[in-house]
Amino acid sequence: MNSSKLILKNTSFLYIKMIITMILSLLITRILLIELGVIDYGIYNLIMGVVGLLAFLNSAMAVSTQRYLSFYIGAKQHYKLKKVFYSSICLHLGLAIIVLFVLELAGLFLFDGFLTIPEDRTSAAKFIYQCLVATSFITISFVPFEASIISHEKLVFESIVSIIEVLLKLLSAFCISLILDNKLETYALCIVGITLITRVIKAFYCFKNFNECQLFLKGLFDLNIFKEMSSFAGWNSFGALCGVAKNQGLAVIMNLFFGTIVNAAFGIAAQVGSQIFSFSSNMLKAVNPQIMKNEGMGERKSMITLSLRATKFSFFLLSFLLIPFALNIVFIFKIWLKDIPEHTIIFALLYLGGTLTNQLTIGLQTAIQSGGNIKLYQSIVGSILLLNLPVAFFIYYLGYPAYYGLISFILIELLACFFRLFISRKILGLSIRQYYRDVLLKIIPPFAITFIICAIPAFILPHSFVRLVVTGILSILSYSLMFYYLGMDPFEREQLIKIKEKLLTFKR
Repeated sequence: MNSSKLILKNTSFLYIKMIITMILSLLITRILLIELGVIDYGIYNLIMGVVGLLAFLNSAMAVSTQRYLSFYIGAKQHYKLKKVFYSSICLHLGLAIIVLFVLELAGLFLFDGFLTIPEDRTSAAKFIYQCLVATSFITISFVPFEASIISHEKLVFESIVSIIEVLLKLLSAFCISLILDNKLETYALCIVGITLITRVIKAFYCFKNFNECQLFLKGLFDLNIFKEMSSFAGWNSFGALCGVAKNQGLAVIMNLFFGTIVNAAFGIAAQVGSQIFSFSSNMLKAVNPQIMKNEGMGERKSMITLSLRATKFSFFLLSFLLIPFALNIVFIFKIWLKDIPEHTIIFALLYLGGTLTNQLTIGLQTAIQSGGNIKLYQSIVGSILLLNLPVAFFIYYLGYPAYYGLISFILIELLACFFRLFISRKILGLSIRQYYRDVLLKIIPPFAITFIICAIPAFILPHSFVRLVVTGILSILSYSLMFYYLGMDPFEREQLIKIKEKLLTFKR
């Protein structure tokens, strides 16, 4: 199967997974908010935020391992591929132990007056913390297997396992509605078990299907590869830490100034942002291995072109869903949530604004990682993202409302995009003119025109199902047409026509 067909197949299954997991995740949030209450739900999100400050290593290390696996798959160096996988196993087991130690050490201080938690819920919060620490240990240990599945582009299997995982979480949420006491603790314990089960399934699949995962020989350990991967993973982890601190660290700072009720609102906003971001990230998940393999084959020009195309389509896919959602957020939240916590709507809108801003250079992040030289990129862009913490703390110290921290979130993300662009020019030889021509001029006009078209009925009609339907239909029709004629280049339109013809032939 050629790369275009494989990307299309994987993307299709990832979107099926996304739709299912999005619906189920929103349902899980509703059930948890009703069953746990605002206080306990806020505590759960607070503890997740604290643990998330180190659990970010999961995604960072997965990208690092995936980069080397995809690179050597593209370069067709199979023996080095085995060395990379073996080295990644050693690296992740060591890292999981370090994270376990650091989190346990941090736990000695977090509940001694640092976090604002009701006194009668402190013991429950400590139990939740231990469960999420165990989840982090399991997740980090199994990263090499997840990275191997993605590098080999077996995303159909990955989608099936992800659906199983969210179904088990939904079952756990239903189960806590059947018990009277210790609901929060029971749900956290279920999450540990679900994490372990799904990771073992992925590991077994890798053992059965990928040669590099089958042999664990002492001679496969390569100190040079281990050092190179450790350096890459270290800088990638630093960048991921800064990105997580921008989000989860903000939740901790909000807790210090405003308490757990604001954490509940921020948790819902982050949940919404995560689900809508998945609308574009699934496409990136299918494209990223091809970007990295092109670099491994020495096709730098093709790699840059594909990364810019990924940026353009990622922005389109996210904004395609974001426009009708943002214009109908009050109605959607009233249907979704029984009671809407204070600040939730403004938090969600601003969080989505920051997520959309990030899409402006999302493909360039993978391109830079594919090149391997990420020290300059992560040190500069990561530090810029980390600025959100002191800026938010200073804003709250001056007495400004909680949502001001999310305004700084957007501005700092925009600044990071500018630096990401110029670093790509320095490291990869990206033409700023090419980015302006192939990305900005292709996404801004369709987005702006569609938003204006949809905003007119949104301001006229009251918050209702009718308004949702009208703005949804207008968004689909106008954005599809605008993006087809203004956003896509001749090659992309030609490929879309071919796909349409194949689908019509298949139906006949």
